[in-house]
Order: sequence, then C-alpha cells, then structure tokens
Amino acid sequence: MLLQLLVTLIEQFEETHYPILQGTPNSMLVHLMDARDTTTEALAEVIGSLEVALQIVNGDRTISKTQAEALANYFNVDTSLFT
Repeated sequence: MLLQLLVTLIEQFEETHYPILQGTPNSMLVHLMDARDTTTEALAEVIGSLEVALQIVNGDRTISKTQAEALANYFNVDTSLFT
C-alpha cells in the first residue's frame, strides 16, 4: 500500500513538473528527418514538390491527408503522426 502511494506521488510530481508535451505534425516530420538524415530534396520526391516540402518543413504549410499517407509510408510510421 505504501509502495502504491509512493508511485502515485511520483507520477503526480512528474506530471506537474515535467509534463510531456505533444508534438506537432511538423515537429514529428522534422524529428524523423533528423533521425534518418533525410534531406528536404528527398522529402520532395515523396511529396512531389520541393517548394511544398520546404513550406511544410518550415511550418508555413500544413500536411494534407494525402501527404500524410505518403510520409507515413516513406518513414514506415502511422499516419496519425502527421495529422
């Protein structure tokens, strides 16, 4: 019972003082690009346009459903990361 109380107190402390922020579709894309050392040019081949790829990476444009599906296939992740 004391152990469960300690675990609960630690969880509450961490949630209050060290919250895990949810990433945005753009931040997820940039993270995956960094992790795989993917260039914007390579991303343009997946999306179909260098200009659009640059806009997405810079956060000036949102990722469409079709682009999210293409990116999910390319990075082998779930589409929900980009929506």
